Amino acid sequence: VNYCEKNYPELLPNVSTCRSPMQMFASIIKEQNSTSSRRCVHVAVMPCTAKKFEAARDEFKVNAIPNVDYVITTQELIQMIKESGIIFEDLEPEAIDMPFGTMTGAGVIFGVTGGVTEAVLRRISSDKSGATLMSLAYTGVRGMKGVKETTVMHGDKEVKIAIVSGLGNASKLIEKIKAGEHYGFLEV
Repeated sequence: VNYCEKNYPELLPNVSTCRSPMQMFASIIKEQNSTSSRRCVHVAVMPCTAKKFEAARDEFKVNAIPNVDYVITTQELIQMIKESGIIFEDLEPEAIDMPFGTMTGAGVIFGVTGGVTEAVLRRISSDKSGATLMSLAYTGVRGMKGVKETTVMHGDKEVKIAIVSGLGNASKLIEKIKAGEHYGFLEV
């Protein structure tokens, strides 16, 4: 969003108004812990440094307190683990926290490039069979390739999709769009 605001403000009406998964989860966690006498501190571990700027945006604060207090990148977490000398093989296994009971595969894939697109495709798919949902993972939507394009059928309509990894690749795709290329769904 920040990149689009600064470089392509004319495209802002096309940007989803949904909060990012990081912000959605943070606001729920803060709301659920709002009655506690202790302040809830939310730390997000994210692959992209842009999430640090997102967390600092005013629209993601309630009474001047951010929904996400700190963001560290996955690389920073790896460095912290190495510096602290943690050896995972020496740790006793523990059950994971399940604050909302169950989880879904679509929620897990949000953390990878193309994961949001795959979750949307799973949701709009009229065929919810295991084989169909598994095949969505192989339509070319996941992975770190700079720009991935695919076409899927939604009813009797063909929908062209693009998934972009990295802002440099986003610029290239935006230039294609400005030149007349059309996509029904785009994930950056």
